[in-house]
Amino acid sequence: MRRRIKQIPSEIEASRNLGPKSAAWLASVGIHTRADLACIGAIEACRRVRRAGHPVSVVMAYAIEAMLMDCDWRALPFEFCKQLQLEFENKRREESRP
Repeated sequence: MRRRIKQIPSEIEASRNLGPKSAAWLASVGIHTRADLACIGAIEACRRVRRAGHPVSVVMAYAIEAMLMDCDWRALPFEFCKQLQLEFENKRREESRP
């Protein structure tokens, strides 16, 4: 009988807003810590994850920013979310240009 070794969750996976799937997507593009996210920002992190082929939505940007602020992503101010949404969509449009 084989024993399963329980993996210790990464710093990102253990955060309030990001789970195992988001943590795995971020790790796949070299983002492993809160410091990594603070350095590159939510929009750039989402861009990298999207370019790696994962179906990223603006909610991931909200979750990253909220993690950095140590609050629930649903508690982010409306105007802040609106600004993130604009940045997210602008990046997406830039990438789709020929």
